[in-house]
Amino acid sequence: MKKTRELTRRTLFQAGGAAALAAAAAGRADAATLPMRGKGTNVYERIGVRPFINCTSSRTMNGGSAAVPQVAEAIYEASYYHVNMQELLTKACAHLADLLQVPAVAIASGAAGALTSATLAAMAGGDIEALQQLPNTDGLKDEVVCIGWARSIYDHAIRMTGAKMIEVHTPEDLEGAFGPKTFMAFTGHESHYPGSKLPMTELVKAAHAHGVPVLVDAAAELPLLPDPYMEAGADMVAYSGGKSLKGPQTGGLLLCSRKDLADAAYVGAAPHHTYARPMKVAKEEVMGLIAAVEDLVETRDIQAEYAQYTRWFEHIIARITQVDGVKGRVIPEPRPGYYPVMEVEWDRSKIGLVAREVGEQLLNGEPRIMTHAYPKELDPTSMETNNFLIRPMAMYDDEYKVVAERLYEVLRDAPGPKAPIKHEKPAADLSGRWEVTLHYIARDAKHTLYLDQEGTALKGLHKGRIAEGNIEGTIAGRRVVFESRGQYEGAAMRYFFEGEFHGDTMGGRLGLGEYSEGTWSAKRV
Repeated sequence: MKKTRELTRRTLFQAGGAAALAAAAAGRADAATLPMRGKGTNVYERIGVRPFINCTSSRTMNGGSAAVPQVAEAIYEASYYHVNMQELLTKACAHLADLLQVPAVAIASGAAGALTSATLAAMAGGDIEALQQLPNTDGLKDEVVCIGWARSIYDHAIRMTGAKMIEVHTPEDLEGAFGPKTFMAFTGHESHYPGSKLPMTELVKAAHAHGVPVLVDAAAELPLLPDPYMEAGADMVAYSGGKSLKGPQTGGLLLCSRKDLADAAYVGAAPHHTYARPMKVAKEEVMGLIAAVEDLVETRDIQAEYAQYTRWFEHIIARITQVDGVKGRVIPEPRPGYYPVMEVEWDRSKIGLVAREVGEQLLNGEPRIMTHAYPKELDPTSMETNNFLIRPMAMYDDEYKVVAERLYEVLRDAPGPKAPIKHEKPAADLSGRWEVTLHYIARDAKHTLYLDQEGTALKGLHKGRIAEGNIEGTIAGRRVVFESRGQYEGAAMRYFFEGEFHGDTMGGRLGLGEYSEGTWSAKRV
């Protein structure tokens, strides 16, 4: 296993980092503005949106990775002519299969669209009656055997067809998991790596013994030649076009070991009038996807690219470690086809900021910089730390200089250590059962809170209609702040409650992370 490299001002000089420090100093004058690309930022700013430097890599929420130049050119050129979409998709998929050296490929609307198309291929197999009746699964096999610990919120793209997920966690679970209603097995790419509690090869062996195909979600991975998951026996592998591939954000690839599965995935999606009709891929995106794959196979030097990212990180570290108490480390690529990242960390006794506050300053400054220090999906408690990652896949040349200077300024100008928080004495004991109404954007929902108060600490259980989660928070005077995190299938649901209580009632603002916000009101039972 590769070791991380930790760099401070001292170790940079010891490792020949004086050159990196000199380069950091030279880059300061260029770090005042967002680097110019294309015709500039007015395309967004004219409607009130300010672009940012994206240090969160390929996250869809922040626009995906930085596409290779050939992608924009292909999209632009394709926009001038019309073609028949069935003909285009048929020819494009055959071309992509040749490039990627696999038996067949289907094009989809991102990796999530590829998961849905793959599910339709395995469940319906091109049967037009089955495609029209879904998500009603009457008369169809509708169970997917999946590795439980490799699940995520993204497998909703499978469940939305009406499929039911049957979880397994160890090889011993496999024997009883497959049954007469099983039509597919599914796992995230994580199960293929050393230390997996249930190796992908074991899932493949069991699935094939029962005559069902295996689907792998490899959304953020880079399609390699040969494909490692297909070599492990997977029948279908989903990749995003707008992540490591550096193609269109709304494009996706479904690599298939069997042409019939790719053909059935094609029939189940747009332009055909079936269940996945809403998941359209435009002709421009198809050509952009081809351009990205052609560049990957014919031109792109991945090792040189990753070496460049490392040089960017060393420049950033050379600059920020001029602030006392700050250190950084480069974390090399953990596996073939996945890029290096950087971690920045600081001494809390010298720098009185948490990562969230650093992220807010970077995003609200000039130029704007989006980082993982900014609360993920506006989760207000996820980054109360003294460290965060910088990921490079969405960064362009020279932006690292801007990041180095802005991060240096924020850490240099930070206040001293934070004073311990002193909570006001609670005005009452809130222990007990509370019936709470959550006021969403366009509907209300009834939930129940079971609170247990110890001093200023609130704990307990939040029970919703289909999920429940533990409560953690505080009470100060009449003010309450607490959160809960429930789980349904592969999806985590987070609730952030703020408000005041008066007697046997309380209420206030309800934060819902990426799902906007609402209000809440509760009454003691």
